[in-house]
Amino acid sequence: MAGIIPFAFVLFSIISISYAINDPKSVVIKNDLGSGLVLAFRCLSADDDLGVHLLPPGESWGFHFKTRFIGNTLFHCGFKWALADEKKFTVYDDNQHHYTCSECVWSIQRNSTCLTSNAITASLCYPWSPGWPTPTPDGENTS
Repeated sequence: MAGIIPFAFVLFSIISISYAINDPKSVVIKNDLGSGLVLAFRCLSADDDLGVHLLPPGESWGFHFKTRFIGNTLFHCGFKWALADEKKFTVYDDNQHHYTCSECVWSIQRNSTCLTSNAITASLCYPWSPGWPTPTPDGENTS
């Protein structure tokens, strides 16, 4: 009996690690600015620079990735439109989004950005703020 518990722990650990390594995720950016505004943006992580993109009104663009082994995957994006100042936002933080969404869909709006996913029943909206705001589990932004 004593040998079963360590074996079960090792088996569980191997399955958990395998799941974490092969956990596919995606992020979708939607231009919901309205008024015919084109959204310019650039998303990057510590390992990947996804380049600059121009998104026409009402259109979407997305990317796929697998989370890192140690669970610290982060993707940040900078957004710009018309005469507005650049807005920055963390669109994927493994600590906050790993169980919230396998596909994180961000609606980019003039006054906020809103997350929808298959794991939440209502959109979670965050007002823009200076710096690199990151949504926290209680819905408040940190800079």
